[in-house]
Amino acid sequence: MKKRIFLLTALLLLALTVSAHAASLRLPSATPSLSFSGTTAKCSALCTADGTSDRVCATLTLYQGSTFVDSWSASGTYFVPVSGEHAAVSGKTYRLVLNWSINGVSQPSVSTTKTCP
Repeated sequence: MKKRIFLLTALLLLALTVSAHAASLRLPSATPSLSFSGTTAKCSALCTADGTSDRVCATLTLYQGSTFVDSWSASGTYFVPVSGEHAAVSGKTYRLVLNWSINGVSQPSVSTTKTCP
């Protein structure tokens, strides 16, 4: 009888000590990148939603000063890369702006600025 109680207690303790792994917290993120290869502006961004089934839409817009230069768009589920290239003028400053949304809800835009060497 004592062996059965001990065995049942041991099994109960074993069952209670098994830890459940919590899902890691995912936060939406967007990272634009502007670089130059000679006089070519290389523009890219990675947009990640917080849920793997979330719909992501992203638009990258390149400006020289305040003048529109070019734009690229992409959409998909959860993880969306968007990229493009455009001729640049040496010595001019360019601003790359990323506008994006998750499931139709606009996210804060993100930008970066660099000067073409």
